[in-house]
Amino acid sequence: MRSSSSRADGTTQDDSDDAVRQQEIRRPSVIIVATVHWASTTRLSLAMAEGGFDVRVIAPDDHAAHGMSGLAAERIGSSRAEALATIASCVRRYKPDLLVPGDELAISYLRRLYARAVRGRGSDPRAMADLIEASLGAPSSFAFGYQKSRLVSLAKAEGLLVPDTLVVRSIDAVRRLAEKSKFPLVLKHDESFGGRAVRVVGGVEEAVRAFAELQSSASRLAALKQVAKKLDWAYLDRLWLSAPAITMQRYVDGRPANRAVACSRGEVLAGLSVEVLQTVNAVGPATVVRVVESADMSTAAIRLVRRLGLSGFVGFDFVLEAASGRPFLIEMNTRPTQICHLALDAGSDMIGALLGEFCGAVQRRMTPNVGSRTVALFPQESWRDPASEYLSSAYHDVPWQLPEFVLAYRRPIPTEPSSWLEAARQHARRLSRAFNHPAATAPAAECPSVIDHDAKSLAPAKAPVVCS
Repeated sequence: MRSSSSRADGTTQDDSDDAVRQQEIRRPSVIIVATVHWASTTRLSLAMAEGGFDVRVIAPDDHAAHGMSGLAAERIGSSRAEALATIASCVRRYKPDLLVPGDELAISYLRRLYARAVRGRGSDPRAMADLIEASLGAPSSFAFGYQKSRLVSLAKAEGLLVPDTLVVRSIDAVRRLAEKSKFPLVLKHDESFGGRAVRVVGGVEEAVRAFAELQSSASRLAALKQVAKKLDWAYLDRLWLSAPAITMQRYVDGRPANRAVACSRGEVLAGLSVEVLQTVNAVGPATVVRVVESADMSTAAIRLVRRLGLSGFVGFDFVLEAASGRPFLIEMNTRPTQICHLALDAGSDMIGALLGEFCGAVQRRMTPNVGSRTVALFPQESWRDPASEYLSSAYHDVPWQLPEFVLAYRRPIPTEPSSWLEAARQHARRLSRAFNHPAATAPAAECPSVIDHDAKSLAPAKAPVVCS
């Protein structure tokens, strides 16, 4: 046994050695950038902190990440200029090992910072460019994350299964193609996410109306409305940029599926495939998934990650054809998806795989007490339907070891803060009600939530994994 000598201050040599070793332990640092308030971003942030990363979140003022134990947080600001300045400042001050964009606008901010860096702008442009390449992948891949029409063409050239897809540029072209096609059809435009710019149509006139609606949503007039709504001049970019492409795509009858992976410089490190059982709406994000094994989905992800030289978290959306079970690739998200925090085994532990890139061999994470391959995502499914049968029949993915998270998201929250115009309208309505019906201004009784446990009684979080 090693002897230890006492010192005048009561400490021993062993104490000093332990202190030195603790100082030498370095947790890889990550900055997660969020421009909207998605619960999945907060969940991933906390899971990465539990998994061994030092996590800092840059997010809007009302985001739950602010003040949550285990996370450091910065305010992203209310305009693109403020957001870019905040991200650049945090990178300069904290020198992260990894940047993770939480949503599409965050991805665009990182791409813009990269473009500035390669032009020599910023305090250390070479370091910024290297960090963004290490975090997102080869710059030649950037466009494929938001130009979905180009991704489908690339995937088809790689021999992957994709639905027939054509770019349509006018109402006449839509009408001509629709008259010769079998319905339903899918219209969508590039630079969209979460099903916001996806329309499933059942006839020629419906297709024409959907095209006009999608065209209008990305028009110059729409850009001016966004400037007025957000008070951010950055939306004026749309005045001189080309309109996003609109595509007409064959509808694949089947069930949505997703393959999420963690990757580094073109190599897939870990991943998880799921079949979607329930969604927020017809074309929205998943709330209930079933874990599946699909060699075709895994192969498609590996080939595209390698072909594009991708890094970080990436999600690939598929439709499993009802008649054959074959997965048709639909699109790719170069950001985390809602299942990236899950770890059912070493091969699906995406956070642990990324940590291993910085620390070498690490003990892989495992989501505790998963007794079913069907997972009801928290809080998504309880928000969709507090009486959902999946909350009892499936594994309900509630992180009871994170009581602050459970309490923050036990009831639905808006993904974006109200604009100044919406806030003014709400205030005017409240004043009108108070003036005309004073008795009606008392706050309504709060409806009980499916998650209404006492957070103080929940188990404490486990100690995080650290690199030695």
